[in-house]
Amino acid sequence: MQDPFGLFHETISISYAHLLLEICEKYDISAATLLDNTGLSLLNIKQHDAKMSAHQWSKLVANALRLTGNNRLGIEYGSALRPTAHGSLGFAFLSCVDVETALNLCQHFFCTRIQSFIPNWTFDEKLVYIYLDDVHPVKLGDEQQSQQLRAFLIESLLFGGIHLLELLIQENLEECEIFLDWCESSDYEEILNKNIKYHFNSKRNAIAFPLKYLKQSNPQGDLVAFQQAIQYCEKDKGLIVKDATHHLQNSIKMELLHNFNKNYPSLPEIAKRLNMSERTIKRHLQTQGTSFLQLLNEIRFKEAKKLLAKEQYNIQDIANLIGYEESTNFVRAFKKYSGITPHQYRKKLKSE
Repeated sequence: MQDPFGLFHETISISYAHLLLEICEKYDISAATLLDNTGLSLLNIKQHDAKMSAHQWSKLVANALRLTGNNRLGIEYGSALRPTAHGSLGFAFLSCVDVETALNLCQHFFCTRIQSFIPNWTFDEKLVYIYLDDVHPVKLGDEQQSQQLRAFLIESLLFGGIHLLELLIQENLEECEIFLDWCESSDYEEILNKNIKYHFNSKRNAIAFPLKYLKQSNPQGDLVAFQQAIQYCEKDKGLIVKDATHHLQNSIKMELLHNFNKNYPSLPEIAKRLNMSERTIKRHLQTQGTSFLQLLNEIRFKEAKKLLAKEQYNIQDIANLIGYEESTNFVRAFKKYSGITPHQYRKKLKSE
């Protein structure tokens, strides 16, 4: 079975499941009920070093949302998430010297904990913004269930981020803002937190907090402990890069297919999504006898052939859809790749 996004690879710490079980216990939901149909067992949960796959985690979350009936369970989960659940990244976070170091740390090693989203941060004259951008589509069951799962993951990460920052500065964040890319619903009215302002239908999911906290020192900062934790973070990231390299061509193709938006993602964008450097990707593709451009053309012209089979699209339409502004450039490239022109290919389809 193909698994381009690693959804069935057991890479997620079981510690994340522990907290979900604790929360659901407050709703009088037993562990056995919550684990039903997830592929996880009570024996798995009790093993401190056990791992689960993204698919198993998704099923577990889906069960929790259904059984609790709480659509905002992600907020409750993120607000209670312990830093130690994040393994070496959590220990590095708690021992870093200030908030800015923590944000850089998170951006660099976030991939060691979850690979469906990428954090980026910036600031203006008043606020620090931490953006959370999708890498891979979140899918489980029908569209509604997928949207609920995605909302849980985003809310748990954003509110988990607020919780970690408050632990770091040892006080509540003032004038914190949350940006969500979906519509407001009535269940948000039940969430009472005067320090948080919500923005719905936003272009990107994000946290914003006052700039004054950026340089705030961590009272528990420990340089030696921080450096030791970083070594473990680097080791964890190395394992992810090694796995990505093993399935590199397939991963790149899936990134091109699923993240197409008017233009296919560039090599730098894909390198960022795969947590690899451009140089590493080029080197590994070269040893495999191919290149990024060859993979891009393979995806482009496979899509072009599908579109040529549909009469409603003319040649200019197809050229635009696969990233060519001029149809002449598309015709030339298609002939170089396929040996015949788009017109000849379409004529051939009709005769078959």
